[in-house]
Amino acid sequence: MKRTKFNRFLGVLLIATIVLSSCVDNLDTSLPPIEINEPNITTNLTVASIQERLIEEFNTNRNSIYTYTGTQNPGYVTGYVVSSDAKGNFFQTLVVQDSPENPTAGIEVKINNSSLSETYEVGRKVYIKLEGLTVQYLDGQSNDPTATANEQQLGKFSLGYGINRFNDVDLIPSSLISNQKQIVRSSEVATIIPTTVEIGSITQANINTMVQLENAQFQISELGKSFAGEANDRFDGLRTIFECNSKATIPLETSTFSDFKRNIVPAGKGTANVVLNKSFREEFLVAIINNPEDLNFTDNNRCDPIFEESFENTTLADLITEGWYNINANGGSELYETSGFGGNSFIQGSAFRSGENPLEMWLVTPEVDLDNSSDEVLSFETKTGFNNGQALSLFYSTNFTGDINTATWTSLNATFANGPSSGFGSFESSGNIDISDLTGKVVFAFRYLGGDGNITTTFQIDNIEISSN
Repeated sequence: MKRTKFNRFLGVLLIATIVLSSCVDNLDTSLPPIEINEPNITTNLTVASIQERLIEEFNTNRNSIYTYTGTQNPGYVTGYVVSSDAKGNFFQTLVVQDSPENPTAGIEVKINNSSLSETYEVGRKVYIKLEGLTVQYLDGQSNDPTATANEQQLGKFSLGYGINRFNDVDLIPSSLISNQKQIVRSSEVATIIPTTVEIGSITQANINTMVQLENAQFQISELGKSFAGEANDRFDGLRTIFECNSKATIPLETSTFSDFKRNIVPAGKGTANVVLNKSFREEFLVAIINNPEDLNFTDNNRCDPIFEESFENTTLADLITEGWYNINANGGSELYETSGFGGNSFIQGSAFRSGENPLEMWLVTPEVDLDNSSDEVLSFETKTGFNNGQALSLFYSTNFTGDINTATWTSLNATFANGPSSGFGSFESSGNIDISDLTGKVVFAFRYLGGDGNITTTFQIDNIEISSN
């Protein structure tokens, strides 16, 4: 009897289980979509309006900072989000451009919140209330928002909540974000179409916008490295992207707090969708990705140069071992030296306080064999500091064996940086120097000719490259 009752109990339990399972299978357990109503905000102002107002302030009062007050009734500006902190590569920063396609202006908005992508995803249209906010322009040099003639003057516009003790715009309090008092979401999520641009053609309108670099790859010296997980990466990792068509380069900046910092950079070439910005102290232009998938480097047919030297992670002893020569023509002790600034390494020469007049130094490359290539071009970058005269020139030789006095040298026309007389400028490209008529084994030399008490300009040399078609 007890067994019969038990069997009946099992039968009932089994039927109940089947019925319950059937009910659960028919339940829709997915979360309902969050509906966002379009806010009742009317404005025809965009991010470009912020830049225009600060430029007006600079032209009138020479100020590169402007604060919007309630008495002005500044209203709202609209823009589209192009940054994401989902992978940790942006921090307390929302980058907004004025249009989802072909933008004319972009700005970074500093916010005391480290989970912005949960509310403001890429493509989300936002309304930014300007009352109480401060806009600032920084270019690492003059802080002149009207100076946009060339790359060394490109700067960034930042929007925040007043100015902090470091003289930068401060973070907008999270309380003004959580209740959408300062930044209001639109119901619109647009598809961001990156602007196709070449590195050498970047303008002020491209800063803090999403652009696409085509036919790009990491320099060969970067292969095998992680994005930002190397021993010398402190706050950010800088990995140089090389553009095959223009031969121009730009550092890819990756936070050491990003989720993908230890990922190895891709070895192929292709397109890169990046947000353009300036480095931490605004000294130079950088590219930033939201996640590694923004680099579509899947083409294994790289465009590696015949010869290149970026002077990264190398010493003078390393260079000599690789076949470089560093020579003082007059037997003095002053020579070229390796140096660095802002995460970038280079070779530097100067007669300042050298105690030598004249000072003649030669930096000679290893031999480069040009017999197995065609249409070769040479390029490099130079930067000057405290410029009081042209001290650098470029030569080549086909019979150099270690003694500069017994070799035959021929000069090459190149563009060298020229200025400023106080402080340092920015790196400038030499342009593509045609060396297609050279054959055999050739060396190239940078001759510094100055003197203490005479021409003492500091010259920095970087990113030497020989490539062919």
